Amino acid sequence: MRQMIPFGSGRNSIFDEMDDVFRGFSNAIRPMTRRYIPVDMFEENDEVVLSVDAPGFEPSQIEIKTFSDRVNIRSKMEETSDIGDEGRTWYLRRNNRSIDLSVTLPTEVDPDGARASFKNGVITIRMPKSRAVQGKVLELKGE
Repeated sequence: MRQMIPFGSGRNSIFDEMDDVFRGFSNAIRPMTRRYIPVDMFEENDEVVLSVDAPGFEPSQIEIKTFSDRVNIRSKMEETSDIGDEGRTWYLRRNNRSIDLSVTLPTEVDPDGARASFKNGVITIRMPKSRAVQGKVLELKGE
């Protein structure tokens, strides 16, 4: 427990104490202010399904690369300008949002059989599991 020292008579002043209080608060909320991209992943039959929220993006702005052990998704939105009526130039600035995401898969997949779709701002990627992971059922014969 902290020693009971009146403010101003010890090592720290009241201002130092208040700085410590607010520093602790800002350190506590810092992880909550980062922008996380919602990702859902599940296995369905012989596929791994990945859903990524990407509202405000167009499918042409998104690049998806599939590998046997991971999926990389990259995109970028840029500032645009438009010359409007009466000689005005409108500069439309939105948050310089981008996606740079690498998701490690829980099992090995066949990247050649992967397919992706985009609907209502959600990217859905379906990847068949690798044949080696699916295994092979052997028929047991009696002798």
